[in-house]
Amino acid sequence: MEKVFQVFVSSTFSDLADERRQVTNTLAKAGYIAAGMELFPATDQQQLDFIKRVIDRSDYYVVIVAGRYGSLADDKLSYTEHEYEYARSKGIPVLAFLHGDTDKIEIGKTDKDPKKAKNLELFRTKLSTGRLVDFWTSPQDLCTKVLTAVVQTTNLFPRTGWVRGDQAIDPKLLQELERTRIENEQLKVLLAETRDGRVIFPDDISGPDEIIALKIYDGHERKIVGELLISFKEIFVSLFEMFVQQNSESEICRHIGEMWCNKHNVKRKPGTYANHTLTSEHCIDLRSHLEALGLIQSTGRTRQYEMFGTLRTETFLTWSISERGRKYMASLRAMKRSETT
Repeated sequence: MEKVFQVFVSSTFSDLADERRQVTNTLAKAGYIAAGMELFPATDQQQLDFIKRVIDRSDYYVVIVAGRYGSLADDKLSYTEHEYEYARSKGIPVLAFLHGDTDKIEIGKTDKDPKKAKNLELFRTKLSTGRLVDFWTSPQDLCTKVLTAVVQTTNLFPRTGWVRGDQAIDPKLLQELERTRIENEQLKVLLAETRDGRVIFPDDISGPDEIIALKIYDGHERKIVGELLISFKEIFVSLFEMFVQQNSESEICRHIGEMWCNKHNVKRKPGTYANHTLTSEHCIDLRSHLEALGLIQSTGRTRQYEMFGTLRTETFLTWSISERGRKYMASLRAMKRSETT
């Protein structure tokens, strides 16, 4: 499948309008989807929330910094820094490009407020730590360095990207899903027997009352931060409505991360966004076991939406409730007959 990667281009607005326009044009000519604040500049929370949704759909994040810190949100962080923090929290590769000779920037394109100037310096230091950073002195120099860095990063760290709707699902994936569906149907027939009106499970695999340790990954810290000890029954009940609504696998994993945060009273740090999620390995293990118990089935789905005037197609994996899963939940929620003497 031929992929097209989306690159979000972020910067302060008016002082870097020309540089940003040239960068987006360069990326577009090279075959990338360039997205950014031309949708509208982030100057309030509602607009920032919209831009976050665009960042969610982007594969890479480019931030350009010159002589201004930018407009401030209520927490005194600039909207540009908010965009950067959000992209980092979502695990999107960040490519930073800092002006290499700030003394030569026009006075009208620099911050006169000492507090903003200090915040800009702190922001530059943050961007220079632990990621690919390059320095530029002219729009042409900037365009060359951005394109070179994006090409290198897409080759070294390929992301999901966008594909044509008629190519959205790899035929091998369809074959695998069909094989899994057939096996699940066979399992559902095998597990359909009940005893005393109750759903029963095979003895050779862990049952609903068994405890599982689910590892939780923190996107901010970029490491595993703990385990959620929970029974298969508890996790099934907690996620039941998400199965009914056919939420995506990534949404389910983030919900499990939130469960761990609530259990351990983990508070979100100021200026950051929650990014706790189930590790990919344990996500696959949990999905496979719930399928083996006949409680859910995984299905590849597509949905269409419009962005920048173009109709796009997104492919994702859902966990949907099985008929056996509905019966099991009904048995758990059913009111038991009281004993009479």
